[in-house]
Order: sequence, then structure tokens, then C-alpha cells
Amino acid sequence: MKKIISLLLLSITNFIFAQKEINDFIFENANIITLENEVVLRNQSIIITDGKIVAIQNTKKCKHKAKEIIDLKGKYIMPSLADAHVHLPENEEELQRFLELNLINGVTKLRSMRGDWKHKEWKEKYNTENVYYPKFYLSAPAISRNMEAPVDKLDEFVKATKDNGFNFVKILSIKSQDMFVKIDSLCKKHNVALGGHFPKLASGININEDVFFNSNYKSIEHLGGLVGEPNLFESRIQAIKNNNIYICPTLLWYSIGSGQNTYQELQNLPGMEYVSKSTFQEWIEKTKVYRDKIGEQAYKDEVAKELKDLQEKYQVIARLQKEGIKMLLSPDASSKYMMTGCNMVSEMELLKKANLTNFEILQMATINFSDFFKENYGVLKTGKDADFIILDENPLENLQTLKQVKGLYYNQFFISETELTSLKNKLLETTVSKI
Repeated sequence: MKKIISLLLLSITNFIFAQKEINDFIFENANIITLENEVVLRNQSIIITDGKIVAIQNTKKCKHKAKEIIDLKGKYIMPSLADAHVHLPENEEELQRFLELNLINGVTKLRSMRGDWKHKEWKEKYNTENVYYPKFYLSAPAISRNMEAPVDKLDEFVKATKDNGFNFVKILSIKSQDMFVKIDSLCKKHNVALGGHFPKLASGININEDVFFNSNYKSIEHLGGLVGEPNLFESRIQAIKNNNIYICPTLLWYSIGSGQNTYQELQNLPGMEYVSKSTFQEWIEKTKVYRDKIGEQAYKDEVAKELKDLQEKYQVIARLQKEGIKMLLSPDASSKYMMTGCNMVSEMELLKKANLTNFEILQMATINFSDFFKENYGVLKTGKDADFIILDENPLENLQTLKQVKGLYYNQFFISETELTSLKNKLLETTVSKI
């Protein structure tokens, strides 16, 4: 009897062990861009269980088993993308479309920079283990120069930010230095990060440098405080570096906003196929009214000034990279002629004008974002979350390949090229139906 029980226990143990050996997915014959460095690991298998990378091995030597094996036939894998500056739609009716547009472009993380308390409910609904929509990182409703409140009310605001799972408080503008100090002290009390625009006081006077750089500010948007500040530039660069503050440049918003594009060029910008004809025509009419109103010469002068400002931004970005200051990537697709998810490559191409390499640019949209939020993705190696996109070509050599994502693995979902194409077609059909 004891022998039978022992054999039964051994059989059960072997069964459990065998079950553990069967992984969820193996993606084989892949060229892997880990983004830890610029080395491409060729002809590899990436083995995944419970959403984690359990091994990366040469395909010919791989002995692992899996429930599903996908032969990538020499395609490239790299970490999926994060957009670090988005404005979520005003209404939930538009939210699913917003998220799907990001998904088909390989964007699986979104940092919201114009918060609303209702976003907590959206996160609870769209960020579960059963859905593949991009992950939200939320700001509370923004602080502006019109806001003034006693300390107890501000304390309630910051505490609500923390208790409701929001990631940080955004400063859009600030009424006074005293107001900034109050909010900062409460953020330190509740361990809540600050971020947003470089704060200028309502009076137009700069906030005290020591006050700002000893605050809970973790990120600065749009190169604020660096462009057009020659007398303070060097000291601020060093303070940003010393305090490990991240910078999100958002070049494309300014590039399109410069007015440099012709009407035909505007029509052909990435993502315009997802804008209804009526909406696009409305944008064009407003642009024409503005350009005609200020006159041809004033329009040309305005464009020249904006392009000159962009050149300064490129120089600032080059310096930030040289100093080792970490940057986050976003086109800030919140204006006319921009479409969420569709402008990531355009932002990358502008960053190349700052002499950044493709590797440095891709790190901004992957590992830098992961490091900023202290997450477990952003690079591809054993122990990390499996979160990657599949591409035809090597993005270290050609960023344009990112415009055609051939597959996506995220949140334990594998979305094939066929499924992505179906999703694109659905979005295009929805666009046409809005005409």
C-alpha cells in the first residue's frame, strides 16, 4: 500500500513539474532589440509565462515547450512604446477609439497630463487583467493660476490624489510662490509627485530657483525654463541633472503649430486618415481664416520665428542628452492636425534633428518611461514583463518601420498582425461613418 501511495505521489509530482515546464508562449526565430544596448540578438526565442520573460535563447538550442509557438521568421522585437504626454478625451464615448489608435501604433502606456477625477473610474474599467488597452498613468486635475484655497482644502486635494490612485499633481500654472510652497509641502507630506509646466508666477516673475529645485517636481514639460532663458540656462541644467528631473520635449506640437505646412501637407500628415472629412475641413477653414487675417508677410514672419525657436529646442535637447538627463517622448497630440498614437514616429524624426541616435530616441519611449515610474518593463530580458512590438525591420536603423506594427504582446495578450489590421479597418470605417 505504501508503495502504491509513493508511486502515486511521484506521478503527481512529475505531472506538476511537467506542467510548470510548459510555458505560455514562445516567439521563435526573432531578432531581439533589448534596448539595454544597441546589440541585436539574432535568431532568438523569447519564452513567456504568466506575462514574464522566463528565458531568451538561441532558437536552434531552445528546448523549452509552450502552449503556443509563434514563428516570427526573422522579424524584429523591441519593447512597446509609451506616450508621456496625452490628454484623454472629454467623454468616455471617445475613449475606446483613443486607446485603440494608440494600440495599433504599438503604444501600451499613456501618461495623462490633463487630469479629471473621473479618470479613476476609467482606469478601473480599462486597465484590468482581462483587457489589452494601454495602461494609464494619471494626473489629478491640474493646478492653475486661478486656483487659491486654504491649506486644509489643498490637503484634501493632495490626499484625494494619493487615495484615488493618481500618480502625480500637474502644475499648469501657479498664482504665487506661496501657493507653490503650500502645494509642494503637502505633496511631500503625502508622498505625491509634482510635474508639468515650469512654473511662472501670475506676476510674470520667476519662482525662486531654490524653492523650485528643492520641490517634489519630477518632470518638466515642453522644455519649459530652458528655452529663452540664456542667463539661467546653465544653472538650471545642472539643477535638473542633480535632482534627476525628467524632461518631456513635445517637439511635434510646436512643429505643426509653427504654420510651416501647406494645406496639402497638412492633409497628408500621419493620422489624418482617422479624422473625419468634416472635422478636417473645419480645421482647414480656421487655419485659412487665421492666415488671411494676419496677412502674408506677418504669417511668414511668424513661421520664421517659430522655426527659429525650434532650432533652439534642438540645441537644448542635444545638451540634455550630453549631460545624461533623461527624457520622455511624446508628440503631445492634443491640437489640430494631430491624432493620438499616430504621431510617435514624427516626434522621433524631429528628435533626430537634435543629433540623437535612434537608440537614444527609442530609449525615451521605453526604458526611460519605465524608470520614471519604477516599473518592470522597458527592456527585454529575463525577469522583465513581456511587453513588446513586432516589426519587419530594425528600428535602430530605420524608425519608419514603427509605422507598421506587425504584432504586439502586452498584458498577457498576443495581438497578431491580422488582428491589428482588423482593428485599423474598424477605426477607418468608424471615421468614414462620421462624415
